[in-house]
Amino acid sequence: MRRIARAAVTATALMMATGPLLAGAGVASAESAVTVMPFQEKLRRCDFSQIKYVGGSYYGRATAQLRVEGGTVVADVTFFTGQPNTRYDVRLIQMPRASAAGCEAGAPGVASAALFTDGGGAGTVTVRGPIMPGATGAWLSLSRRASNSQQPEEFYTTSFIASL
Repeated sequence: MRRIARAAVTATALMMATGPLLAGAGVASAESAVTVMPFQEKLRRCDFSQIKYVGGSYYGRATAQLRVEGGTVVADVTFFTGQPNTRYDVRLIQMPRASAAGCEAGAPGVASAALFTDGGGAGTVTVRGPIMPGATGAWLSLSRRASNSQQPEEFYTTSFIASL
């Protein structure tokens, strides 16, 4: 019982001491906020709706850290256990967008970059683009092209749409 009381007193003292520091941190702009975004093996349309009955069969592990810098949205993407020495296409797609609107590289509200894996199948890349007028969120897609199909050989998309 004494340990719990001592821990509570310590936590309270720590909160009182750091309260003014945290209050100042609240004044900082939303630009400093970073959203961590995990990826899943889900193929999605440009409006973020999932394409049903298409399953993945690879074991890549990707995460992204999304942030806003001025009028730019930036995502730092990290990828592990991909195909060694291979190119992957990364797209940062801003929302809202119609399902009929394209989200290929160069489309309005879409920033893209190439991620190249090393001999162990790992790689990193930073994707950045101007914030599209009216954009409220963004998500990411990471894929490896197939040689004889329009559907990617390997694909990963973020689990949610991050607020901008």
